[in-house]
Amino acid sequence: MKGVITSVAIFLVMLIGIFFSINYLNKVCTKLEASTIQIEKDIEGHSWDTAYDNSLNFLKEWTKYSHKVSMFSNHAEIDNVNNEIWKLTQYTKCKNEEESLASAHVIKFLLKHIVDMEKVNSENIF
Repeated sequence: MKGVITSVAIFLVMLIGIFFSINYLNKVCTKLEASTIQIEKDIEGHSWDTAYDNSLNFLKEWTKYSHKVSMFSNHAEIDNVNNEIWKLTQYTKCKNEEESLASAHVIKFLLKHIVDMEKVNSENIF
């Protein structure tokens, strides 16, 4: 009987942990995606100084959250986001519109992909 109670307790703790981790991941990725959208708007409006400052702020935010996000997601995804952020800061510094927009779009895609890969659904379970 003790084994059943222990198993059920561990299962419930796991479910609660999964719920909180997915909730945290969604919150962080949504916040970072909003920052990326702002950077895209700055680039499209040719506000290069603002875009550069926002990309540096985005890098700081990502650095703050990336250690926790890496606990929940694939490290290759984290590395891809890191690489694109570093590219984005340099593209905005050099005022390269095409590359900046492409890099910002890739970051948005990667953030959405991180969230999609961690959702609880039959595709991700099996």
